[in-house]
Amino acid sequence: MKEIKLNKLNEVIYYDVCDNGLEIYMWTNDKVNNYYATLNVKYGSCDTKFKIKDKEYKVPNGIAHFLEHINFHESDGTTADMYFNKSGSGTNAFTTFEYTAYEIFGSNDILKNVGHLLDFVQDKALSDDIIDNERNIIIEEAKMGKNNPGQRLFYESNKALYNVNNKRNEIVGSIKDINSITKQDLNLVYDTFYRPDNMFIVITGNFNPYEIATMIRENQSKKKYKELNVKKIYDKEDVKVNKDYIEIKDNIEIPKLSISYKMNRKRFKDYNDAILRIYLNLIMNANFGPTSDFKEDLMEKELIYSMSSGISVEKDVVILDVIAESKYPNELIEVIKNNFDKLSITEDRLERRKKCNIASLISGLDSIEYVNSHIEDDIIYNNKLINNIYDVIKKINIDDANKILKHLDISNSSIVVMLPEK
Repeated sequence: MKEIKLNKLNEVIYYDVCDNGLEIYMWTNDKVNNYYATLNVKYGSCDTKFKIKDKEYKVPNGIAHFLEHINFHESDGTTADMYFNKSGSGTNAFTTFEYTAYEIFGSNDILKNVGHLLDFVQDKALSDDIIDNERNIIIEEAKMGKNNPGQRLFYESNKALYNVNNKRNEIVGSIKDINSITKQDLNLVYDTFYRPDNMFIVITGNFNPYEIATMIRENQSKKKYKELNVKKIYDKEDVKVNKDYIEIKDNIEIPKLSISYKMNRKRFKDYNDAILRIYLNLIMNANFGPTSDFKEDLMEKELIYSMSSGISVEKDVVILDVIAESKYPNELIEVIKNNFDKLSITEDRLERRKKCNIASLISGLDSIEYVNSHIEDDIIYNNKLINNIYDVIKKINIDDANKILKHLDISNSSIVVMLPEK
């Protein structure tokens, strides 16, 4: 077992890997009496095209989420929920664009419960009855999503923004997608991606890491998997937005809007993804964040009810976006666009944001869920655990921030406005 020290934070991540490739990340906290564990599969809603050896496959949108539902059924006719409810613990799962996570939480029987987490996810139960039953449940979930204005605005914004990237599509899939998913599709995806060498488990809380790692290795030694040569296939995303303006209506009282700027990732070639995300988040927070002068001014003028910003660093493109609620969407659009024209950050503001980030990082160590999520994000988005994040934040400087500001391209944007139906 390897101990990965988190620089300047006086914390250790215990790391181990099973013979079959399953990676284990553990962080202990003896100040709590509970634990939180996630078994993560590097397969998300965007992964619909892939190659096995020399043969290419294309599966329907929504299949990652469909499998999330299916996997709670066990081959003995029970469900994972039934098992963990009896043990006084809890379980849940979620699917993102990039991965699927199965989680458990409790305060007792950690060895049995973590073992069962591995067993129920790695136990395929794909009967026709289970598939048909879950299909109906997922269709209802998709319908509910259509009735959620915030969720609808998010996906309409993605459709305006992206040309081919699967982020254009709902994670659950459309009703047509859900109905098209077959047992053969589910078997193919499960056998291809639900493999220990495409998974990692993160456990945080109060436990003995050596005892847990030993149990996991023994659990995995009893399961056999064939080696596969799998490659995910992604279409190259064009830098130009798909649509520059969309207007939709929904059952809302206050109009909502989304403004997104899309630019070539190569503009920031001097910065790796992790560093670039930190700088862009600092810049967007300084200009649009909760304590920014801009937001405070808009609130005082009653031009907005709410406003948030976000960034996305991807293989081909970088996205900056602002989402807001306002009775005056057209006027607000012009104000936000003008603010993007003069994005800036002072050294004082940068230092304050750095201190906030470090404070959040340190306070987050009180939460086993926060640490678990932090490790997940590192593995999924950076392909490794970043153990010097404290030093990385401290090295953030105004010269690089201004250099990144100069590389921003705000000539290419998409706007989605959601208006009340009446």
